[in-house]
Amino acid sequence: MPPLRHWILQYLFAVVSMFALLMVVDLLGGETFERAWPSALGWAAVASALFIGARYRNMKRGLACGVCDALDRK
Repeated sequence: MPPLRHWILQYLFAVVSMFALLMVVDLLGGETFERAWPSALGWAAVASALFIGARYRNMKRGLACGVCDALDRK
C-alpha cells in the first residue's frame, strides 16, 4: 500500500487539474471569474475526494482497476 504522501499528492493533482478544467468550461460559458471559481473549487474538491477515495478503497481491498494501474505506471 502506498504511503499517505502518495494519496495526498494524487488528491492535489486531481483537484488542481479538475479545477482548471471546470474553470475553462465556466469561463467559455460566459461566467465571470469571481462567480465561477468558488463553485469550480468546490466541485473539484468533492469529485477528487470521491475519485481518490474509490482508488484507495479498491487498492485496500485488492481489486483491480485498469485506470488506476495506468495512472500508477506514470
